[in-house]
Amino acid sequence: MSAQEILSLVKSIPDGQAATVTLTDLSGQRRLYECVFKESIAPAFFLVFPPEALPKEIDSSRQCPLVSRDRNDNTVSFLAEIETRIKNHVLEFAAKKSVRPEDLREYFRVNFRTHTSVRFYSEQNGTKQLEWEMDGETVDISQSGVLAFLPEECGNTHPIEIEILLLNPAQTIYCTGHIVRSKRIRNDRWLISFHFDVISPNTRDAIAMNCLAEQRRQLRDQVQTAG
Repeated sequence: MSAQEILSLVKSIPDGQAATVTLTDLSGQRRLYECVFKESIAPAFFLVFPPEALPKEIDSSRQCPLVSRDRNDNTVSFLAEIETRIKNHVLEFAAKKSVRPEDLREYFRVNFRTHTSVRFYSEQNGTKQLEWEMDGETVDISQSGVLAFLPEECGNTHPIEIEILLLNPAQTIYCTGHIVRSKRIRNDRWLISFHFDVISPNTRDAIAMNCLAEQRRQLRDQVQTAG
């Protein structure tokens, strides 16, 4: 991507837009942070974080994947480098290069509570038969998978049909995936992570829109609490 295209990407994000950025501390641990994009002279820009959200020591030598939305509500993603720390909760960045959509999914995960159903169908002689179905609640979600609370351990690991009720905009999505890991929390609850194997581009976009809407809501709540 050319320097001019990077400038256009940065300029396409409206001032005050919600964003997420992945930062790395000096121990090498990566973490996703929610923030607000503030305009500067492109390719430079500022990110404003909730009070006391940032670690004291950040590895500024690592490039930071950023995800936000442009003025047409399309996903914008690129790698940026930290230029300086303006305040404890404000960092100045410079955009460097775009991020491929398949890499974007790794970085964009948001805490998201909503209803989900998972089910398993067996297939014999070309006929599908429902073997089991469970209702649960999501914990977090990304374009590549979902973490959910379920009342029991899943009897099969794949292929699992996953149904999720998205909230903003409201719609029910369906995809197929497999179980990555499961953990018993207490007698009546399991924490199970699913990876999406078969999912349409429109469904991925719907998840991204809901993640950004939920991110904006959480940022508003954090600002109100801090105030």
